[in-house]
Amino acid sequence: MHPRLPGGEVPARCQDRKDLRRHIQHAACHHRQAAVEVRRISRYAGISVPPACARRRARLPLLAWYDRSRRALPWREDRNWYRVWVSEIMLQQTTVKAVVPYFEAFLRAFPDVQALASSREEDVLGLWAGLGYYSRARNLLKAARIICAEHEGEFPTDFRAALALPGIGRYTAGAILSIAFGTPFPVVDGNVSRVLARYIAFPDHWDTASAKALWDLLSDVANDGAVSGRVGDFNQALMELGATVCTPRAPLCPECPLGALCQARRLSLQDSIPLKRHARPSVSVDYTVALVKNEERFLMTRTQVGPFPRGLWEFPRIAGRPGNDTAHRLEGEAGLLIETGKVLGTVIHGITHHRITIHVVEGRLLNATVPDGYAWIEPRCPGIGPSAYVKKVLKL
Repeated sequence: MHPRLPGGEVPARCQDRKDLRRHIQHAACHHRQAAVEVRRISRYAGISVPPACARRRARLPLLAWYDRSRRALPWREDRNWYRVWVSEIMLQQTTVKAVVPYFEAFLRAFPDVQALASSREEDVLGLWAGLGYYSRARNLLKAARIICAEHEGEFPTDFRAALALPGIGRYTAGAILSIAFGTPFPVVDGNVSRVLARYIAFPDHWDTASAKALWDLLSDVANDGAVSGRVGDFNQALMELGATVCTPRAPLCPECPLGALCQARRLSLQDSIPLKRHARPSVSVDYTVALVKNEERFLMTRTQVGPFPRGLWEFPRIAGRPGNDTAHRLEGEAGLLIETGKVLGTVIHGITHHRITIHVVEGRLLNATVPDGYAWIEPRCPGIGPSAYVKKVLKL
């Protein structure tokens, strides 16, 4: 059983750092073992770090758990750096479940870095369509061309050289170099920071100083002799633990290999740590699109402006709701002569903090020829790469 705070009850989920600090300090005073475990204070931001012996005790159970519990994922079948790199880019801000089919299709089309480097951006975007955050795909292509042109087709194993590649940050560089090459670099993503925040009962938001302390702590672990031979597995184990057991909501503490050492669990605060940041307020936006059809094809253009990903195929679009002036606005904003008809329906779409309502009107092209920048496209054809909202519109 988890220890109770003085007074007998586990506190409701703490909402602010002062409340959480008070509960941790109050509870730690009544649980000597917990107080001992967190006695060594980091010089950065007041982070309570378990002593070295406690950190060492965590490594073997974590690796043993990973060996028996890790998910069978396609990029784990072969630690070829190209496969690891593509998977890490796709996994940025995207779930494993969503990534798997895209990863497999991407590797079929571009089996190695040379194939990717020689491809067209529109082909890469076509295979990426629906995965979101399209700058990742563009940076992947740019980096592939740099790797082939400047690194003889091999991923640079120097950390700074890896960081210089488009789309590669500190986390991604550490993940690729540790998993594919066994280089002792740490990784800190959302899953890892959550695991460690609970492990040390960190009563605050991560800021610059505390993030540095976290990187320093994991750098020490990655370079430790007990881990260095399996640093890639250790990093993946932390990420796997955060993704499958130490989840943001309702963590599965009884299944956790670190449960006996976890300070948040000892203090019954696993549901309150880490503190949640206030969500960015959403912005509501309305657009009107014209559905102009020619047999099985639609009049479409590549996105250039607005919150939608640049370079993907979409329908002619103007800002605002439909009205009596829709045809006039389509001519002024999109350069099209379109006779508009009835409203076919609306779809709701979300991009980052934008809540987008798309109003769909039927239309008939009056231009004698298709204007520059537009084409008749069959958006359902493989490899076309329409904007994600297009698929919703086609279901109306």
